[in-house]
Amino acid sequence: VWTLVLGIVNSLIVGVLVHRMIPVGTGPLRNTVLSLIMGLSVWPITRQSFTIVDIHTYGALPWMGMSFPGVMIFLLIFAWLIVIQMYILLAIELIVPSGSLTGVFRSVLRVRTLYRRTRRIASIQRVLFRYGLGRYLRPHVPSLNFSRRRIAHTTAEAMAACGVTFVKLGQFISTRADAIPREFIEEFSKLQADVPPVKFSRIRPEIEATWGCSLTEVCASFDEDPLAAASVAQVHRATLHDGTEVIIKVQRPELRKQVHADADILLTLAKYVESRAGWARTLRLRDLVGGFVESLEAELDYRREVRHTQTLAAAMGENYHGVVRVPRVFPELSGTSVMVLEHLPGTPLVKAEKTLGRLSTIAKRELTADIFTMLARQVLVTGLYHADLHAGNILITEAGEAGIIDFGAVGYIDKRDRRDVALLLAAFEQQNSGAATAAVLDMLGAPVGMHVREIQRDIGTIMLQFAGGAGGNYSAMLMRLLEFFVSYGFHLPRSIATVFRALSTIEGSLQRIDPQVDIVKLVVERGDGLLAEATSARDMLSSARLYATSTAQTLAEYPARIERVLQHLEDGTLDIGMSGLNIEVVRGLVGSVADKIVQVVISAALILGGVGLMAANFGPALTPAITIFTYFGAWTLLAGCTLAAVVLAPVLRHTTGDTR
Repeated sequence: VWTLVLGIVNSLIVGVLVHRMIPVGTGPLRNTVLSLIMGLSVWPITRQSFTIVDIHTYGALPWMGMSFPGVMIFLLIFAWLIVIQMYILLAIELIVPSGSLTGVFRSVLRVRTLYRRTRRIASIQRVLFRYGLGRYLRPHVPSLNFSRRRIAHTTAEAMAACGVTFVKLGQFISTRADAIPREFIEEFSKLQADVPPVKFSRIRPEIEATWGCSLTEVCASFDEDPLAAASVAQVHRATLHDGTEVIIKVQRPELRKQVHADADILLTLAKYVESRAGWARTLRLRDLVGGFVESLEAELDYRREVRHTQTLAAAMGENYHGVVRVPRVFPELSGTSVMVLEHLPGTPLVKAEKTLGRLSTIAKRELTADIFTMLARQVLVTGLYHADLHAGNILITEAGEAGIIDFGAVGYIDKRDRRDVALLLAAFEQQNSGAATAAVLDMLGAPVGMHVREIQRDIGTIMLQFAGGAGGNYSAMLMRLLEFFVSYGFHLPRSIATVFRALSTIEGSLQRIDPQVDIVKLVVERGDGLLAEATSARDMLSSARLYATSTAQTLAEYPARIERVLQHLEDGTLDIGMSGLNIEVVRGLVGSVADKIVQVVISAALILGGVGLMAANFGPALTPAITIFTYFGAWTLLAGCTLAAVVLAPVLRHTTGDTR
């Protein structure tokens, strides 16, 4: 009974005292189990110790009939067992950090999810190895110089084989020309998943759940055969009861679950690859994948696409008389995974060879000019633009008109960047390297060690290479500019890279309509109007007025501030502070470091002093086998070990925190 009482008392001491001294690894479960075990061992260990030090006056229970030396030895043993427990708890925390077992139990409850994840990872690995990409997960990647194009093409094929998430990942990566080689950008830009359609019986419940009624209550007719099927959704034609022909875009069943599972796997793989491969750390792969996951989750919400379509349709303007149309959407019939929009006539550009063959040369030129002007106006004036105008997202009619669809992939660009892009395009059209350099520096900032004249000279060289279309097409010029930005160490924001990719993508689409299209010429013909609209005097005046209003109070305070500075100069009390440097934080940091150093020194001194006293073995005898100096040396050593545990605990907390 007394042994059990000692165990409970020891458990309370560890639970309160030890937890205050070392908050790391002192969880309720491990505290209770360990302290009970050690507490039950106190009295047996004490009795064995009494025999070793020649103490024979004690009873069958603690404190009963115990001599003064026995009490002293018992207290020392009890204290040492508590310190030993502290170190055992720290060791357990180092091997099994707090929360690990909880995570294991939680994982056990998610066995089904883990099983699906494991199967999916195995499936992805099989695809990678089937395409010969497994060797590039090694810490030292083989040289890519001799076959970079081939590797990029193979990687794109492997992504297409892995499914929609990886197709979207490739398309996302193709917008990061600041970090990815050109060959990969070009191959990933072509990624499209070829997937079979889903049976109508599987998607009908999703449509009716979004509408809150049956299909026949909204539609007079509905074509169960899909008009088109893509990796994320498929579309069906229908007619509303008022006779309006519409397109119903429905997300694939269980797509969100697959995307969420794949996104989790991608983040895990990115962390793993970045820890093993230097090239992944250079690309900051985890940040790249994290940005993609956020972008994909937003794209899966069709309410966002509804807003984008409405905004871009409104931006066309009531007085627009061009040949490009944006469909009207029906927000009351749309939801997270269902979108209803006006059915635009026409054939997708990718299949419109016969339709284009019946159009005149003038009609084709007018069509390409209007499509390009529409995108340029979105980029330079609206700030919200269609970022993926490939041939599948452009419809061509027999009358030579165009329809733009699928506004899931859009880009954003703020007013200042819009102005810089406009100035850059105008500068290239006018062969003005100075204006182009000024636009680049304002848009991207100045890299370290930059020489403005050298940058201007190189931009002028690029202008001469592509003057009059001599150096190739417009997308080639954009890719050359991106290479130039990377070579000079410019940090290219994703918004700017997406603009360049959108302009490059649309050139490929326009060349399907008119192989002789010259986008540089289009910039010359229509650039003045767009530039004037993007940098109108009214907008500039409005911005200046807003800036003046926001800075007026600060400007009004300047005379008083200058007077105070001059007064301090006269008094000799001027104190120059350091911006961004919090003295209190520095003082606290220095004090904390000093405290730790003092604690380490004291701990080392106590340990060495305790060992010295115990080794000396002189002074009055406490027991026949122990002198008083040896006894106090043991207490000194115990104090040093306790202080060392207190110093070690915070370090261990940071270490285990990093590994979890």
